[in-house]
Amino acid sequence: MSTVIRFHAYGGPEVLQVEDRSVGAPGPGQVRLRHDAIGVNFIDTIFRQGIYPVALPSVPGVEGAGVVEAVGPGVETFAAGDRVAYFLAPGSYAADRLIDAEALVKLPEDVTTEQAATVLTKGLTAWTALNGFHRLQAGETILVQGASSSVGLLLARWAKARGATVIGAAGAGKRDALRGDVHHALVSSDAHLAAQIRAIAPQGVDVVYEFVGKATFAASQASVRDGGTIVNIGAASGAPEIDAPSLAARGVKVLGGPMAQHLQGDARAQATRAVFDALRAGVFGQIEVTRYPLSAAATAHADIAARSRSGSAILVP
Repeated sequence: MSTVIRFHAYGGPEVLQVEDRSVGAPGPGQVRLRHDAIGVNFIDTIFRQGIYPVALPSVPGVEGAGVVEAVGPGVETFAAGDRVAYFLAPGSYAADRLIDAEALVKLPEDVTTEQAATVLTKGLTAWTALNGFHRLQAGETILVQGASSSVGLLLARWAKARGATVIGAAGAGKRDALRGDVHHALVSSDAHLAAQIRAIAPQGVDVVYEFVGKATFAASQASVRDGGTIVNIGAASGAPEIDAPSLAARGVKVLGGPMAQHLQGDARAQATRAVFDALRAGVFGQIEVTRYPLSAAATAHADIAARSRSGSAILVP
């Protein structure tokens, strides 16, 4: 038997149940994967709450890394013993699972399974923001709302390394820790946030990367330059109220949606290589990792809701 986390109803972290299941042999095109580490992402909490409905009962999680234990008929690109990772493949909160081989990425020798589970989905989200929704150019000035979040921090560091001027906004308790990662660290709840940003960038910022949503979007709208771009990546505080007519009149583009649209064909391999290259080059810096036993998945979700930790989180079977 193998441990799995399921939820049978939508709700808070308490709906996550620790259960046992039998994982059989892989079918055609599948592998059986033993997880070493499972990534915990904000979107996992969105599915759990039913904001994005899923079929119930459901196993949360979209990201993991581990070792192939067996391959099914027709699988020629992987073999038992291969170290692999994946992203955007639902059902990761499990010690073992069956998964389509097409979803897997073979890991380079110098990238551990824990590193992969920590940065792959978050790094690909940052890559999509910087190359898909908007292609960042050196010399641009950007605002990252929620810059202390796990994805926001990677994005801010990557954008800075690419020559952008980075303004990062975070909660009052996290601003000081952010100072070394951005050029200007501000408090997202400050009533004068937009004025502070305009003091740094009088014409407005070229791009806003919005991870917070409702609580910060008014400042984002006021801070972007005419003809600029707002990229909606997350909405931790709820869906934003967008003044579409006003933004349209200013020529401001508001972009967003699933990142998978920017990871089709060759772009998928290109983006994955870029994330691993950035990791080994030190672009992401020291990534703080909080480890939870797989059985403590509910605690990990509660900590996300309480915003009581920074950095990335993984579950360890």
